Amino acid sequence: MPKIPEFKTKKEEREFWATHSSSDFWEDMEETDDTFIRPKLKSISLKLDPGLLGRIRVVAQKRGLSYNAMMRYLLSKGIDREIKEL
Repeated sequence: MPKIPEFKTKKEEREFWATHSSSDFWEDMEETDDTFIRPKLKSISLKLDPGLLGRIRVVAQKRGLSYNAMMRYLLSKGIDREIKEL
């Protein structure tokens, strides 16, 4: 069985796992007690232009996300950028 390589960057790690199966490295895996806790989300009502919503859905589908997750991602990135400019 091959060993999991040491990665210098997150990008390098993403590229590796995009082309390799974790099942090929089963012997190299370690059990952990880590637990993912989904953050609580608050529902809101938001009116969008149908064309914009359609474009968001296309991008989300290409990335394998729901359009709601895609909008949260885009809003988060946009707000981070705005805050940096303040």
